Amino acid sequence: MKHKQFAAAVILVLVFLLTGGAFSAAKRPATMAELALYKGQDRQQILEEGAKKEGKLTFYTAGVLKQAVQPVINAFEKKYPFIKVEVWRADGGPVLSRALEEYKAGKYLVDVIEGTQNVMYVAEKAGLAQPFYSSNIAQLDEDAVMNAPGGGVYAAAFRLSGYGVGYNTKLISKDQLPKSYQDLLDPKWKGKMVIVSGDTGVNWASLIKNTFGEEFLKKLAKQEFIVQTVMANALLDLIANGEYAISPTIIDSHVVERQKKGIPVAWVPLEPVRVNLGQIMVARNAPNPHAALLFADFELTRQGGEIHLDLGYNSFRKDLPPLGQNYKKYYGNPSSASLKEDYETFQKLFVSK
Repeated sequence: MKHKQFAAAVILVLVFLLTGGAFSAAKRPATMAELALYKGQDRQQILEEGAKKEGKLTFYTAGVLKQAVQPVINAFEKKYPFIKVEVWRADGGPVLSRALEEYKAGKYLVDVIEGTQNVMYVAEKAGLAQPFYSSNIAQLDEDAVMNAPGGGVYAAAFRLSGYGVGYNTKLISKDQLPKSYQDLLDPKWKGKMVIVSGDTGVNWASLIKNTFGEEFLKKLAKQEFIVQTVMANALLDLIANGEYAISPTIIDSHVVERQKKGIPVAWVPLEPVRVNLGQIMVARNAPNPHAALLFADFELTRQGGEIHLDLGYNSFRKDLPPLGQNYKKYYGNPSSASLKEDYETFQKLFVSK
């Protein structure tokens, strides 16, 4: 009997060795890349233990600080009180430039980057993106993620907003509004419409050129748009104050936020609607990788999605209902060549005229 028990024990040991210790916990990640793609059952425990030692993370974002960013940070820090989020906020271009310049200088300061699909495309091509895993990715629509060929994702979207016609309801009635891009050619709008420069203006013009052709965009440029070198959010304030009446480069979520305060602005889509994806990216060589991965996870959770819905943004989560109007979406097709060409076209037709 003892001989049989001994033989059984030997067999058990051999099976254990041959399977690489299958009965033990998964091998703990030893590098940043392994940690970012780790799927073991103890992943959450490992991330929290590491984040407690790190104590903070640095977040570069192009989101509107008070409306889109701070509410999420507040909820994250409430869930993980041992992590302090340090934020640097700017438009998409400056966010990207700062991160790129730091990386070129060998300074690894940023942990997480948030921006639109154009920003994420350039960041990934420049080698800034660390492919990462999150169990929440399974709950996202396919359009929300930028898959990495070796597994995981380079970036994943946690919110969505669209460009459309924003207007002052005291200055313009709804029946006067354009219902299509062709309606923007109406002589009554000449010299009266205002647009923003920067990424939003470029993306808006790119949609029109790629959908209706460059000749149509040239005709539209003759409508003598007023170009303001401010963000779309700031331009909406000028419209609300009555300095301007209407703009086709206003973002729906910004309008929703102001309507809650009784401010006289409204928004209508012209289809297709150029949409911005608010995407999260974990930085390669992040100095606080555990905290960075916890933050990326949190942005993609149902709780994070509900926060953004409450702020007027749509979510890409399959288990959350759509917010506001349903419209035909245009995501763009970023490439190094197209981004450069779109910028040059916008400058030539709308800025340097």
